[in-house]
Amino acid sequence: MKPALRLLATLCLALAGAAPAACAAARQPSPQSAVPTVAETPEARAVAQMVTAAELAAWGRERGDAEALLVAARMLDEVPLRAGSGGDPGAAPVLTAAGLRQEAAELEQDRSSVDEIVVTGSRIRRDDVESPTPRVEVGREGLTAPPPPPPPPAARPATAQRQPAPPYQPAPPPPPPPPPPPPPPPPPPPPPPMVGVRSSPFGEGPVSTVKRLGSRESWSFLIDARGAEILRVAAIGDGDTDVDLTVRDSSGKVLCADGLGDHYPVCTLAPGAPARLRVDVVNRGALWTRVQVLTN
Repeated sequence: MKPALRLLATLCLALAGAAPAACAAARQPSPQSAVPTVAETPEARAVAQMVTAAELAAWGRERGDAEALLVAARMLDEVPLRAGSGGDPGAAPVLTAAGLRQEAAELEQDRSSVDEIVVTGSRIRRDDVESPTPRVEVGREGLTAPPPPPPPPAARPATAQRQPAPPYQPAPPPPPPPPPPPPPPPPPPPPPPMVGVRSSPFGEGPVSTVKRLGSRESWSFLIDARGAEILRVAAIGDGDTDVDLTVRDSSGKVLCADGLGDHYPVCTLAPGAPARLRVDVVNRGALWTRVQVLTN
């Protein structure tokens, strides 16, 4: 074989042997291209369930459906809560199972009272209503006058002797004034601190913080998010005004914003690494409102 042909054959064999190895190396994914897994904690699922309960309760209020409020209350029964710092002391939570059950009972009571209304009436004779008037009859001989009225009763004859006046007696003293009304009952005790249920699929439960916000007022706070874990933040208002929610990173970049014009905005994020985030809650209405912020 000629040297040129021998060299060409050797080169072809080398390329054929290297091709499968190159293809196998191309099929293996690089560590940088692997998608990191993100975990969803039970507390994050609890925030989502509470937002669903708030939407169901709003639907029931619009339609006067007590059953919807009771279902929302049962959803809240499963979720434990941890009291967060930074809220207003003594501010009651916006969304509670007991409050929804009370609303459902009031709806049922209003419906039963409307169903029990009965309209009744009575009939009376026409002669009893019309005042009697003298009747004048016309006969053949002319007008007949009505009968004369009966004579007045005879006056009582005066007594021959005048009775003496009774002796003077002083007027009795006025009755004592009534006792003062009892003092008003003391105000009800503040609600007990929020504690978790004994057995729940939602772990320790989300952190709940209640804040009163005036008209157009905003409230900001910082949270430390864990990496490779879903972060869910929700702001549930009392329904009087619209509430907006925004989450930013340390540089001020907006990572999530919910301003759809309702009173239960929610943001869901998945930070790849631990980070400090800032949460902004804004009252967009002209009235003050209570806001319950939930986060895992």
